[in-house]
Amino acid sequence: MFDLVGFGEATLRLRAERGRQLGDTDSFAAGVGGPERNALVAASGLGADAVWLSRLPDSPLGDRVVADLRRHGVRTGVSWADADARLATAFVEAGPEPRGRTIVRDADDAAFEGIHAENLPLNAVGNAERFHVAGATVARSEQTAAATESLLAAAVEGDTTTAFDLRYRERDWPPAAARETCESLFPAVDVLFVSSTAAESVLGEEGDPIEIAHALRTKHDLETVVLLRTDGGALAVHGDEVHETDAVRGESIDGAGARDAFVGAFHAKRTADAAATGADAHRNDGAGEPPAGDGSPPGVGDALAWGAAAAALARTLTGESVTVSRAAVERIVAEQ
Repeated sequence: MFDLVGFGEATLRLRAERGRQLGDTDSFAAGVGGPERNALVAASGLGADAVWLSRLPDSPLGDRVVADLRRHGVRTGVSWADADARLATAFVEAGPEPRGRTIVRDADDAAFEGIHAENLPLNAVGNAERFHVAGATVARSEQTAAATESLLAAAVEGDTTTAFDLRYRERDWPPAAARETCESLFPAVDVLFVSSTAAESVLGEEGDPIEIAHALRTKHDLETVVLLRTDGGALAVHGDEVHETDAVRGESIDGAGARDAFVGAFHAKRTADAAATGADAHRNDGAGEPPAGDGSPPGVGDALAWGAAAAALARTLTGESVTVSRAAVERIVAEQ
């Protein structure tokens, strides 16, 4: 069984030289990004057995994406498009305030838009502890939305815990369309990641963070709602329990990868706890003392702490695609 399977698009990111603008840089540093891809890389670095599903052009650029993921220990299940198909591209200029970050995207008609779930290894989803997808993926095209529905259905059939990161961006779709589509998916979702801003603008929830999280969980029958704060902290409602973690204080070079690192670390900790609980149950099967509690994976609060630590580490690194070490995350958590 896999720990974590993610579904989403890869983007070739070309970053201008540090201290230069897109209009005058002499060279670009090339990398690969994408919200699910980034979360899987973070989770893999923390020990999770992760698999990424997508559609890529059968070209050197598609091969680069696969090689990049494998270099980070992430397995791939790819539907290959023709060699002349496009890979989404983004040109990035990252500067300190007040200049900030500028991104010029070139993603229309990319290979991923034409994906069909039947061309992906659906058995991987049904044989995973967790399945993860983000809102930007659903918004890409009718085919990506339909594929997401099919993959969530396969996860539900396989008793896989499903996670959805709303991750709303106005350029992807208007709030009303986002709300209609996301709420249609929620019956198949167990864990929702969402910011307070998106909870209000897209889902219409207002109030203090605990009220928002409780309202979302009960209204949509979710197992867990993780309300992400812009500073790197978070609050989670899991059943009737409320957990909260503050942001880890430290210097910030670039916050672009913080959210995905948080999500990946949360998943990594939850799958690690699930594996430990399963091992305890197996060792005590028929003899000795049973594991404490009802056998469900413990530690939503611990998973939040891992997420906050990973987000803080990501802020010390450049770019949205970052890897963090388990030793560093555990050290930060122990010091808090």
